[in-house]
Amino acid sequence: MKVIGFGNKFLSDDGIGPVVIEKLEKTGLTEDKDIEIIDLGTSGTDLIFHLKECPRIIIIDAIDAGQDEGKIIKIKEKDIEHFYDQGLFSLSLHDLNLADILKLVRAMKVETDITIIGIKPLNIELGEGLSPGIEKKIPEMISLVNQAVKEYKTTG
Repeated sequence: MKVIGFGNKFLSDDGIGPVVIEKLEKTGLTEDKDIEIIDLGTSGTDLIFHLKECPRIIIIDAIDAGQDEGKIIKIKEKDIEHFYDQGLFSLSLHDLNLADILKLVRAMKVETDITIIGIKPLNIELGEGLSPGIEKKIPEMISLVNQAVKEYKTTG
């Protein structure tokens, strides 16, 4: 299983993925040899390779899926099609859009179980550091990651 964070730390709240990954690296989650924690930065094309080689992936990203600003959303694979239709928009993957990557891997018949944990940013202007409204959501995002890991482990 892989936990992957996307984002650009130099675009304020867009850096949520790498920040959550950094926090997760300081938890006991890294001691589990079955879990790899990865900061992919803004490289969407690298995600394709990870999806091809891993049966279960949790993605952390700044996402606009129509939710209110600062609201966290957890999308399971079975719900991804619904969000395609709604215009799922990842703000972090600058070379390829997250929705397009997921469509591509499905067309390639890649059978990866995917959970996306995203938050709609308050600010994506040039600048380091998360806005206070997004910063305070990190514990909730970590909790959702831990919950998704437990779900994956119990379903084998």
